[in-house]
Amino acid sequence: MQKVANEAAMNQLHQDLAVHKNHIDALTRRLEQVCSDVESRYHYEIQGLKDLLLIEQEEKNELNKKLQDLEKELFMSRTKLAEQQRDSTSNQNMETLKQKIMKLRKENEVLKRKLADSKES
Repeated sequence: MQKVANEAAMNQLHQDLAVHKNHIDALTRRLEQVCSDVESRYHYEIQGLKDLLLIEQEEKNELNKKLQDLEKELFMSRTKLAEQQRDSTSNQNMETLKQKIMKLRKENEVLKRKLADSKES
């Protein structure tokens, strides 16, 4: 009788063990699926972030190029303005000199007349 009870208990334990093994296998498969899903999701997220990073880098490069172009244009404009200011100053100096020459010519004419008048008298 004890032997039959022991065998029944062993059979029950084997059945319980088989049920637990099946449950562990199912949980293991579920865990592997969850890990795979998480890995895939993070892979896509990381790839998306890499793509965004590339786009941002391209935008940055374009903006740097535009900035360099604008700095070059500003330098050229400043150079041109400086040249125009020098030209303007030169023109003003030239006009001043022309006026002085005209004044000296008039004075010379007056002196020539006076000299001619003094020779005649």
